Amino acid sequence: MEKKELIAMRSLTQALGIKDLLKKNGIAAQLVRSPGGASGGCGYSLYVPKNAARARAIIRSHTGTGGGA
Repeated sequence: MEKKELIAMRSLTQALGIKDLLKKNGIAAQLVRSPGGASGGCGYSLYVPKNAARARAIIRSHTGTGGGA
């Protein structure tokens, strides 16, 4: 089974903003509930099926971190 690339978010508001930011940069992302074992965050993550490393770089440059949690 293929591992999904999830990026945890601190808040739902941040998740929606980052999703829009990634879309503007040509990267598709879906808002999903974080897995039960995920620690921290708001309970939501972004699923990035392609270009996850680039997505993390864009998030890092925008927020100063590679994700939210």
